[in-house]
Amino acid sequence: MIFVDGHVHIYDCFDIDLLFSSAKDNFDRAAEQLGFSKESATHVLLLTEGATDNWYGRLQASGGGKKRASCKVSANWGGIFSREMDWLMVHRRDNQKEKLYLVVGRQIVTAEGIEALALFCGDTIQNGLSLQDTIAAIRQSRGIPVLPWGVGKWLGKRGRRIKELLLSHGDGLLFLGDNGGRPKIWSTPTLFTLGLENNIALLPGTDPLPLPEEALRVGSFGFYLQIDGQQHEDPIVYLRHALCSGEAEIFPFGELLKNRVFLINQLRLRFRSLPFVIS
Repeated sequence: MIFVDGHVHIYDCFDIDLLFSSAKDNFDRAAEQLGFSKESATHVLLLTEGATDNWYGRLQASGGGKKRASCKVSANWGGIFSREMDWLMVHRRDNQKEKLYLVVGRQIVTAEGIEALALFCGDTIQNGLSLQDTIAAIRQSRGIPVLPWGVGKWLGKRGRRIKELLLSHGDGLLFLGDNGGRPKIWSTPTLFTLGLENNIALLPGTDPLPLPEEALRVGSFGFYLQIDGQQHEDPIVYLRHALCSGEAEIFPFGELLKNRVFLINQLRLRFRSLPFVIS
């Protein structure tokens, strides 16, 4: 099994130890709830850094920019970069069997104000391009383009523009993104249904907010794939190929946010002095 959180941010306000420990625990819990062995599962976080974020780059610099370089991720977690420096195997420093994978990726804002994700992509893609040009740039950089749902971000003109794109979509690679921060009371976005009708699948992810306690949610909402045969020697290559080829059957896991927590989080983004609630 490969369990994936398809939309991860690492903000400066996060406790990095807490983030990776929580992600590992959340993935293990999901596997057990679904009846799978947590020992046989691979855990993957797909990073989506914005234009002003460079957590992954700073970590690369700390490893000297060398292929297969080791680095200190946090007090309790270390890491080893891949040969191409496009993913990092993160492990507990006292037990390397406790591990997960962090894959480089970007978040872009288009000229229309629509967010797009470039998964498996370390290239800098300019903000402010049209939606069509942004998707083309992501594909040109060998990234996987995803249009993620966000609170209020698919309404009005932006929603109509995405609808036009889905209706005119050809054979190019494209996904929509569900969001673990979507409240339970919120009905399923109609664009999800339209996307599925046009063979555009959903890649769920937590999309944590820039609030310290949101590090706890990473790995709690996402999708999983079943691997045929033996585990691939490079699970990230396997995952990318499965998504790009369209051969993957994508299964979601995790629960949407409780309505009360959603409301308080939205208020806290605007009034940072409010207390946090996680249940």
